[in-house]
Amino acid sequence: MTNKDVDAVIVGAGFSGLYATHRLRNLQGLSVQCFEAGDGPGGVWYWNRYPGARCDFESIFYSYTFDADLQREWRWTERFAKQSEILAYLQHVTDRFDLRRSYRFSTRVTSAVWDDDAQRWKVATDDGSVTTARFFINAAGGFSVFKKNDFPGQEDFHGAVVHTSQWPADGIDLAGKRVAVIGTGSTGIQVIQTIAEQVAELTVFQRTANFACPLGNRPLTDEDFAQAVADFSRNRQESRNSIAGAPYPRAVRSALMDTPEERRKVYDQYYNGGGFRMLTSSYYDLIFNPVANATAADYIRERIRERVHDPKLAELLCPNDHPYGTKRATFETKYYEAFNLPHVHLVDARTTPIVRITEKGISTTDHEYEFDVIVLATGFDVGAGALARMGVIGRGDRKLTDHWAHGQRAYLGMATHGFPNLFHINGPQSAAALFNNPIAIEDSVDFVGNLIGYLDSHGHTTTEVTDLAEDRYNELVREVADATLFPTATTWYMGDNIPGKPRTPLSLFTGAPMYRAICAEVETTGYAGFSFDGENRPPSSLIKLDGSAVFFLAGLQNMGVKPLEECSLEEARATMESFKMMQLPPPGDVSVVDTQYPIEGGYRTARLYRPSVDGPLPVVVFLHGGGWIGGSLDSFDEPCATLASRTGALVVSPDYRLAPEHPFPAATDDTVAVLRWAADHIAEFGGDPDRIAVGGESAGANLAAVAALRLRDEGGPSLRAQVLVTPPTDFLADTESRKAFAHGPILSMELAMQMGFQYLGDPANTLSPLASPARSNELSGLPPALVVTMEIDPTRDEAEDYARALSAAGVPTVCRRFEGLFHTAFSLSGAIPRAADIQEAIADFLKPLLSTETATAAAAVR
Repeated sequence: MTNKDVDAVIVGAGFSGLYATHRLRNLQGLSVQCFEAGDGPGGVWYWNRYPGARCDFESIFYSYTFDADLQREWRWTERFAKQSEILAYLQHVTDRFDLRRSYRFSTRVTSAVWDDDAQRWKVATDDGSVTTARFFINAAGGFSVFKKNDFPGQEDFHGAVVHTSQWPADGIDLAGKRVAVIGTGSTGIQVIQTIAEQVAELTVFQRTANFACPLGNRPLTDEDFAQAVADFSRNRQESRNSIAGAPYPRAVRSALMDTPEERRKVYDQYYNGGGFRMLTSSYYDLIFNPVANATAADYIRERIRERVHDPKLAELLCPNDHPYGTKRATFETKYYEAFNLPHVHLVDARTTPIVRITEKGISTTDHEYEFDVIVLATGFDVGAGALARMGVIGRGDRKLTDHWAHGQRAYLGMATHGFPNLFHINGPQSAAALFNNPIAIEDSVDFVGNLIGYLDSHGHTTTEVTDLAEDRYNELVREVADATLFPTATTWYMGDNIPGKPRTPLSLFTGAPMYRAICAEVETTGYAGFSFDGENRPPSSLIKLDGSAVFFLAGLQNMGVKPLEECSLEEARATMESFKMMQLPPPGDVSVVDTQYPIEGGYRTARLYRPSVDGPLPVVVFLHGGGWIGGSLDSFDEPCATLASRTGALVVSPDYRLAPEHPFPAATDDTVAVLRWAADHIAEFGGDPDRIAVGGESAGANLAAVAALRLRDEGGPSLRAQVLVTPPTDFLADTESRKAFAHGPILSMELAMQMGFQYLGDPANTLSPLASPARSNELSGLPPALVVTMEIDPTRDEAEDYARALSAAGVPTVCRRFEGLFHTAFSLSGAIPRAADIQEAIADFLKPLLSTETATAAAAVR
């Protein structure tokens, strides 16, 4: 028995454990003790030696990036490396960085208990030793615990039963054998296609057919390798900025934008492209739009039918109970062709379920099959199953298994409340499901290493995530999942493959860039959401955001959309217009007509939205957003039509002049002009000129507020109400929200300053109430106001200050803040369901003010 005290205990010797050892010991100078149950390094690639085991990310991407020399010196032989080569690579890494001396192999952790008095972890192992450590690093991986056989009778079988992740190192002779394979996920497909021509008879028991695309494996040529080495730096960066963590082409179009013929060409290209390109590079909306997803699913089913000769068998192999990609995408090499062989059979284990394993083989509800070998390709208890079995006990004797009774959860996939100084590498609720693991692991280890460095440099002893931050992150993971199609499938992504396991998303389904952005924001804000020696820090902005908003932002990142502040004027306008794709279809009960209104020197278009109700109707003149430089009638079709439908009002959307071609005060002059036109002519279109309100979003809300001031001071017409959605009200405001959300999302202060400069021209105009309505000396006498703000928005505080100023001046004012939303959420109804709540708030505010009874009472007062 040995006892030892170190800085960190690390469990696992796969990609996670090896890099964690290198980072903490070799780069940060910490003392470490590492444990691994296997007798050597490799992790999942040590245990999974089944026939056909190989990676489905390209080898040159499924490898470490922390050392350029390592990338140059290791020569991969295949595009997609097999298990033995990946294992050899990890053994090479172990020796190259002198990691073996920190490991005790063939050793399992049996308990890990936090000692609150000593503020250290006490880690016991199966050899009787105890190691104490400041930090406990769970690097055991999400695929280290295989799913146990849930069919009774295994002990009765006279042949061999083997799980793919327990395959003997010296193999199993299958030649001339009758073999059963249970399971057709990634592992099952690899086994089936590999052994089909070796065995005498192969029977596949399929419970769920999976979408599988060609892997596209081939030898890696010298030219391929030389190019990979030359492109190392670029690939390293592009991988981290790509949805899957590999430098695949970006999907930038909706599947519904192309004709069937165009889609066929796209799918042909990526179906045969290898790796995850079919899912990540074809169309951006496959994982959240069921109509778009169906086009890909239909295509893959068509290809299956082309490749399997027997039509009935082909239909059994065609998935029809889940959208494409909602179970982990699988890849194959002549898998479907294997079923054309006369000795390969498929049993539909859903129609005739397996009852038990018998002495002779497998019994289903209608037949008993005889075998020599049964292969269980039934998957893993994905997540932190290994850690859950280690007897981990945190503060106050709290068991980790109790903490996870309702589902595994970890802040950023890395920290758990109540378990100080315990860190997961690529743990539950990280982005690992959609993120090339070696790169995700490096990012996770680097975050933990930096956090430990921060802890030490600031004189702290312990850190853990706060309960508030862990709860909110858990909610965020669920909300993001709900924005996708993943919950519609029975999948290990949701924990469905293990009986009794709580159903909860095991990953953040945003892709790599957004997950990395969240982690970076937490780190740059002084580790928001963590507690240091009991001092709690609040969660950061991105974690506070509604999950649908985070998923929308992730989509922009995955498509490579530049931040608006980095765009040229033309690019910014095009991006704003593209947001129309993120809107619901306009309601069908609203008719639309364009007309003209006069401005000085010409005419502009006004688009009228009339609901199917009898008139005369109240009127809402609503001004689109776009920072005074962008936006259009088309980009606000859906918000205006929905507003008309919800309020029963005739909505007028004016095309006003934009800067910089037409700087201040052109836009506000146009706003006043359209309101006066409406007062004089709206009756011709079924509107009531005595019941007019003005409203707008963002820059449009600024113009609406200014219009209310001008009409009050310039002789009318009289307005019944003003609706200001996220209004900028003071160009020179110095507020907390401008500082807290200076970098956005969507609207950053840099972008706001750019747009403001283009609109105002002369900086002196910032002081004008016609640009900054909050600078008006008199706010009394204005129409009742609804001011709508978003929690994560630089304009939030100045808008709420304006609402308070209106109220103080005697203006009836309602201020509604929408938690977890950002600037422009109002016009993104298809991406952010809570945009409907904003519409509802506007309708609830306007309806009583625009009623005929209110108008009659107002006339009587006059």
